[in-house]
Amino acid sequence: MTPTEIDYLAKATRIGIILVVGLVLVLLFHLVLRRLESHVKKLAKERERLARLNTLFQAGRSFGHVVIFMVILLMILHELDINIAPVLASAGVVGLAFSLGSQTIIKDYLGGILILTENQFAVGDVLTINTLTGTVERITMRATYLRDGDGKLLLIPNGDIRVVSNLTIQWAQVVVTLNVEYEADMGKVLNALDNAAKVIQADPEITEAIMEAPKTFGWTGFTDWAVQAQITVRTYPGMQWTVGRKLRKAMLECFQSEGIRVAIPAQRVKYDNRAKIENR
Repeated sequence: MTPTEIDYLAKATRIGIILVVGLVLVLLFHLVLRRLESHVKKLAKERERLARLNTLFQAGRSFGHVVIFMVILLMILHELDINIAPVLASAGVVGLAFSLGSQTIIKDYLGGILILTENQFAVGDVLTINTLTGTVERITMRATYLRDGDGKLLLIPNGDIRVVSNLTIQWAQVVVTLNVEYEADMGKVLNALDNAAKVIQADPEITEAIMEAPKTFGWTGFTDWAVQAQITVRTYPGMQWTVGRKLRKAMLECFQSEGIRVAIPAQRVKYDNRAKIENR
C-alpha cells in the first residue's frame, strides 16, 4: 500500500472510532438521563409536576444531542484536514447574529425554564398575568396558555411574564361588603351578617369548601352615603367563586328578612326659593 493509501486508511479508522465513541456517548447519555428521569418521577407524584419534568427532560435530551453532534462533526472535519478555525469563527459570527435577532425567543425559553424548575404555577391554576386572567391550560418552554372567562385562549410568552397573581394556591379569601344607610340599626345589621354566616356554614356544598368559620365585621368603612359592613371567609383554592355567590345570596336574603335596606347612591332635591341639589 502506498503512503497515501495508508494515510487515508488511518483517517478512515480514526473517523470510525470517532463515530463509535459518539454513538457510545449518545447511548450513555440516554442511559443516564433515563435513570435520572425514572428516579425523579418516583419522587414527584403530582401529575402536573411530572408533566413539567417531562418537558425539562425532553429539552435536555435535545440539547445533549446537539452538543454531541457538534463535537463529533468538528472532530471529523479536523481529521479530514479541514481547518475548523474559520468554521468556528463563522459559527461564532452566525451565532452572534442569530442571538441578536432572537433575543426575545431566548428570553422566552429562559423564562419557561425558570417557571418549570421553580414550580411557579401549574396547569389548572387560575392566574392573573399582565392584567389577563384565566385558567392555565398548557405550559411550554416558550409560552403559557390561559383560557379566560369568555373562552378565549390567551398565549403569553414566558419572557413577558413579570408579575403573576395565583388565585388558586394554598388558600383564598372571599370578602363581601354591603353598604347600609347611616340611619340603619347596626345591631340588626350585625345580626343579619351572623345569620348569613350560619346559613353558609349549614350548606353542605359550602362546608367542604371553607377552611374556617366566616367572620363578620361592622363599620368597616364609610362613604358619603353609606356605612359598610362585611363578611370574610377563607376557602380552599378555587372555591372562592362558589362560596362568594352563595354568601352574597345569603347576605341579601338575611338583610331582607331583617328589613334592612342596602344603601345606593342617590340625590335629594330640596325646593325653597331656589332649587338646590344635594348629594346624599
